[in-house]
Amino acid sequence: MSTQTTGRPCAAVRREDLVPVCPNCDTELPEIHFRKQEGSFGIGRGFVFFCPHCRKVMGFGTQWYPFPG
Repeated sequence: MSTQTTGRPCAAVRREDLVPVCPNCDTELPEIHFRKQEGSFGIGRGFVFFCPHCRKVMGFGTQWYPFPG
């Protein structure tokens, strides 16, 4: 069963007073490590983002760029 809400859309709020927490080891993350991945013939190129404490993978991306603001 899905619920649908009406009204205002979800908002992204910038919070400089909070530090993210690793979903695997529950350690605060003042930084996140990443490594460039390159596959054969250029397939699978991108980045893998991981916790600097437990080194478990937190996500993948195809580009790395500074976020605005």
